[in-house]
Amino acid sequence: MTSHATDPRAARSREAILAAAFDLLAREGPGAITHQRVAQQAGVGRATVYRHWAAPEDLLRDVLFSAELPFFAIPALPLRSWLRAELRQLADELALPAVASLAIALMEQTRSGGAGARPHRHITAITERLAAAFALAVDAGELDTAPDADLAAAHLIGPLVYRTTLQAAAVPDRLLAEVIDGVADWPPPDPARSRPTSAPGQPAGSNQETKAVAQA
Repeated sequence: MTSHATDPRAARSREAILAAAFDLLAREGPGAITHQRVAQQAGVGRATVYRHWAAPEDLLRDVLFSAELPFFAIPALPLRSWLRAELRQLADELALPAVASLAIALMEQTRSGGAGARPHRHITAITERLAAAFALAVDAGELDTAPDADLAAAHLIGPLVYRTTLQAAAVPDRLLAEVIDGVADWPPPDPARSRPTSAPGQPAGSNQETKAVAQA
């Protein structure tokens, strides 16, 4: 006899239910995750949804856990440029209603657990990825010390979520620059790095102007 856990039909129905719930969550928000709505969307009986998830909250949790997190995945240098690119992508994604719904659902799911609730795996992943990026920047000399990754995540992402979900507005480049400036103790620019580089075979410090003067 095939058990419920290994029955391929049960596996297919579970996948269909998760996909339907994810679609409803993205389009309409957490309130749309009910047994009846999900069953209609997935094309299965309501009893089938109950068999997999006794409560809508359990289904919502599994939907959130099944979603992938593309942000901050691969650290790169220079750190400032990488952070700006990642935050711009995140801000643009949060401007989409579907992603905003996921962010709100994630916050509600965490808040419902109370003060002692464990962070969602996505929050843990972001913290770990930022910590790896900061360590890389320290090794490369771009940072003297690595900031606290937990606080850095709140400092970088919190303003973006507030701007897009609560103010329902786009994130300007100025805001990205400000949060990046404030996330770490950035060393002052090295004047040597800002000097213009000479063309191959041209003495350091020479330029077209001095060349023209010399020829005059």
